[in-house]
Amino acid sequence: MELPRGHGRLNEPGLRCLVHGPARGAWNMAVDETLMDSARSGGFALRLYCWEPGCLSFGRNQTALGLYDAKRAAECGFDIVRRPTGGRAVFHHRELTYSVTSPADSWGGLRDAYLKINRALAAGLRELGAPASVAQPDRNGPAPRPTVRACFRDPLPGEVVVEGRKLIGSAQWRERGALLQHGSILLHNDQAMVEDLRTGGPPGLRVPAAGLAEILDPLPDLDTIARVLAASFSEEFELLAIQADLEPAERATAETGRRKYEDEAWTWRR
Repeated sequence: MELPRGHGRLNEPGLRCLVHGPARGAWNMAVDETLMDSARSGGFALRLYCWEPGCLSFGRNQTALGLYDAKRAAECGFDIVRRPTGGRAVFHHRELTYSVTSPADSWGGLRDAYLKINRALAAGLRELGAPASVAQPDRNGPAPRPTVRACFRDPLPGEVVVEGRKLIGSAQWRERGALLQHGSILLHNDQAMVEDLRTGGPPGLRVPAAGLAEILDPLPDLDTIARVLAASFSEEFELLAIQADLEPAERATAETGRRKYEDEAWTWRR
């Protein structure tokens, strides 16, 4: 991705755009939390990344202990991680994950910021040719409980959908003046794996989500998707898109933070 609009330094105004190749789940979560820490100094960042190997992730407050088969996941070669954000279980493999970090009060309350971010996502996907839209938001309804059901089984108000099927599953976390929202943009619908890894769950249960590969032919490469999404976020947020990467201090913080997400006491804490 080429965005020759700056140097991407922490103290430079604009939207830092980071594109990272496949990495393990614990590292990906540590980097997102590190960027959230950087946002406490006033920075804005959009990060796009992939996972390798495939990884089952749980929401921050989701009950998972005894409900998912860690041994079977290991036999399949998959990681398991617990996200810093809420929501329900997601299988990360043939998808592109985004994360947005900013000062918490930049775009209003949780629902307003959630909708703003999802509008940027939907606009970028429409630019690529996908008929994406934001499901009608319910500003007064309660937040969904983090049940054992797969995140992509149920499109919720405010989420990005295609013809009524969820295309992007997102979750947001706010703490000490910073916001992190991240979510999965499905390229292929592999979400049945969430159900397959449930303890005693019925195998092969279909999850009616949408993947970009069935909508766009040919499927754009990741560099093209990243470039279009950077432009749509830049327009929605009215921030200059700046190509960037982790600063050395951020990388060191993420290396330390990785230990939390590798720790089974965190992953299986509930």
